[in-house]
Amino acid sequence: MIEGQPILFGEVLFDCFADGNIVLGGAPFNVAWHLQGLGVTPLLVSRVGNDERGKVVLRVMQEWGLPVDAVQRDPEKPTGVVAIQVKEGEPSYHILPDQAYDAIDAGAALSAMQQAPAGLIYHGSLILRNATSRAALLRLQAESGLPIFLDLNIRDPWWNPAHTVPLLRGATWVKLNSDELNSAMRGQFDGLEAQQQAARELFVQCELQMLVVTCGAQGAFMVLPEGILNGVPVPVPNLVDTVGAGDGISAVLIAGLMRGHPPQQMLDQAIAFASALCERRGATAQDETLYARLPLV
Repeated sequence: MIEGQPILFGEVLFDCFADGNIVLGGAPFNVAWHLQGLGVTPLLVSRVGNDERGKVVLRVMQEWGLPVDAVQRDPEKPTGVVAIQVKEGEPSYHILPDQAYDAIDAGAALSAMQQAPAGLIYHGSLILRNATSRAALLRLQAESGLPIFLDLNIRDPWWNPAHTVPLLRGATWVKLNSDELNSAMRGQFDGLEAQQQAARELFVQCELQMLVVTCGAQGAFMVLPEGILNGVPVPVPNLVDTVGAGDGISAVLIAGLMRGHPPQQMLDQAIAFASALCERRGATAQDETLYARLPLV
C-alpha cells in the first residue's frame, strides 16, 4: 500500500476523430479520469490554453470530481489537440506541436503539490518533447523524491529511442506495449517466450520493481522480482477502438499499488477494464457503471 495522492504529470488534450467525434484525452488525463472513477482521487499537473477548449477541460474535470488546482492556464499557447485516424480499430495520431501542455511551470506545479501528501508520480514520454515541461518534471522528481510510475507511450516523431533506457532507469514501475519493448531492447521479439525473456532482461537492467507489457488481444504479462505473471486475455466482441486502452491498464495498476492489492489481481482487472474501454469511442467515459465492475475498493 502507498500512502498519499498519485500525481499525474503531463498532457491534457482533445482527441479529434475523423468521424467528427471529439473526446477529451491525453494519457495523464485519461489515467487521472479513470483513477477518479475507481475512487482514488489524483492530482493532475498539466496546462491548458486560455481558450474555449481550456474552459471545457476545467469544467468537465470539476463535474467528474477531479481537482483542477494544478492545471495551469497559458495566456498564449492553445489547449492541446490531436487528430486521430482509426483503421480496423487501431489508431494513428497526428499530435500538434507547441501546445499549452508543453509549457508546464515547475514553480506552480510544486506549489500545487504541496497542498496534500503525495505518494507517487506518473508520467508518459510525450511530455518530455519540450524543454520547459521536461525541466518541470525533472524538478518535481528531484525535489519530491517520489517513486515513478512510467508509461512509455512512445509517439513518433516526438521520441528519441536513445532516451528509452535512461528514462526507464529512473522509474520504479513501468508499463509499455510489445512494440515499445522492442524499441527499448533494440530488437524484434516475436512470440510470448521471446517477449518475456526480453522483458526480464530489461527489468533487471533497469532495476525495476514491476514491469507490465501489454500485448493487444493476447492480454499482458507482469515481471516482478519473484518471476513473471501472465494475464488472461478478455475478448472484445464489439470493438470500437483501442484509444486509451493502455491508459486504463495504467490506472488500474496504480489504484492497485495505492491499495496494496495482489499483483495477479491488479493485472487481471487491468486487462478486463481495458477490454471494456475498447467497446467505447475514445479513452474516457462519464459512466460510473464502467468502474463499478471492478472490486477495487
